[in-house]
Order: sequence, then C-alpha cells, then structure tokens
Amino acid sequence: MKIKRAVILITAVFSLTACGSSEREFNIAEAGSWLDGIYTTTAEGKNGSFDISVKIENGEIAEINAENNDETEDIGKAAIIELSKKMTEEQTCDVDAVSGATVSSEALKKAVARCLELAS
Repeated sequence: MKIKRAVILITAVFSLTACGSSEREFNIAEAGSWLDGIYTTTAEGKNGSFDISVKIENGEIAEINAENNDETEDIGKAAIIELSKKMTEEQTCDVDAVSGATVSSEALKKAVARCLELAS
C-alpha cells in the first residue's frame, strides 16, 4: 500500500512540473490527451516578443508556428525551427535548449508550455 501511494505521489509531482522552469511550473496533461485546436501566446525572445501557435490534432502536437520573430537568423531563428520540429516529434516541450540560443530556446519552450497547458 505504501509503495502504491509513493508511485501515485511521484507521478503527480512529475505531471505537475511538465515543461517547468525555475520561474513557473505548468500543469500539462499527457500527450495524446490534449484538446484539439490552435492555441496562441506570446514569447519573450532575445530580440523582443513574438507570437507562437500550437496546433493540436487528435490530442497531439501537429504543428508549432513561430515564424514571425526578430531573433538572429542563424542562431535564434534556427534554434526555434529546430526546437519546434523536436517538440512536435517528441510530443513535449521538455527538450534541451539549443547551445548559443538559450534565451530564444527558453522563450519558445515556455510559450509552448503555456499553449499545452491551455489544451490540457
């Protein structure tokens, strides 16, 4: 019985901190159970804010769009493209930041987390 309670507690802790950061934790449901739709928010990048949208289809991330941003072409923009693809493939916003583009990476991760929280 104690083991079962411990497993439930550990599961609850991990589910409440999905895609969390030191600033804020997000309450995100499991991949596959998100509500279909297009969710939008604003990210605070290195060179200013930019809009992102996350399209959920069949309960999963189908597309992440953050094309209209002022991040550095070969650093921040490249990181956003890379991370958007990785998040879609892995069905999570909990991916490693791109080295050299930490601010842009973290901005995208937090924005996607907000969208996934809305879809939860």
